[in-house]
Amino acid sequence: MENTLEARIAYGKQVVREQVAYFTTQFGDVASQWKFDGSRVTEADLHLSQIITEQLAEAFPEDQFFSEELEHGPNPIEVKPGFSWLLDPIDGTNNFARSIPNCSISLALLKDGNPVYGYIYDHGTQKLIHGGMEQGLWVDDQRVERKEAELNSQSLIATQTLATEEAIQDDDALRMEFKLRAFGSSAIHMAYTALGWLDGVIAHRVKAWDIAGGMPLLAAVGGSTRFFDTEVFPMKTFSSKASGFAHIAGSGALCDSIEKTIGKETKFRW
Repeated sequence: MENTLEARIAYGKQVVREQVAYFTTQFGDVASQWKFDGSRVTEADLHLSQIITEQLAEAFPEDQFFSEELEHGPNPIEVKPGFSWLLDPIDGTNNFARSIPNCSISLALLKDGNPVYGYIYDHGTQKLIHGGMEQGLWVDDQRVERKEAELNSQSLIATQTLATEEAIQDDDALRMEFKLRAFGSSAIHMAYTALGWLDGVIAHRVKAWDIAGGMPLLAAVGGSTRFFDTEVFPMKTFSSKASGFAHIAGSGALCDSIEKTIGKETKFRW
């Protein structure tokens, strides 16, 4: 395999597409258990992590590979210069296990710790949404443009259903200005925002693997991902037990509007 960005982009698409059939057969019919942090993990998560990581490692043995569901040891791993891959084998695992189609495979290709290309297989549409800065935004093999819409009271903002005081206050403020939706998959929130099906995203507790695949999609159409208190990217270390963080995403104007509405400023922008 050629040691180039282009070769990696092409192979990443192939690897994700090859797992769609397995994903489909396991959807709603797979054993699951609960992890230390209260999140669900299924046998399909573990299988997809193992298979995708093995395939990427065989093609690009010099790259690093990180997955939410693989055992990486007790200590954070330093992210080395060069290419690495960050996988969320099933984003929206609760939905997946309970036959709700808002779930996805999310894979990100990183260069020096920054996401440069993302792949999100959306089970609801059965499409692979992928792209990156200067690479364009694609749905399967068709290049697409973002559907732009004027920001108003009908704009759709994706959110999480978290019952923390901060999340409730922010959502209440946003609900007075926009319409809120929660699909249960951060990767899908990011992908739909890149496409313009949603206007933006706010989340109060996500991990790097939840959004890394979607960030390049937004970047491909001139969108922004912003973080309140944590500099997430470039990713310097990886730990499957990392703490969550808050972020917003969308067009620059939408992100500015969210910040104004909730009365908070982001510190880090990507």
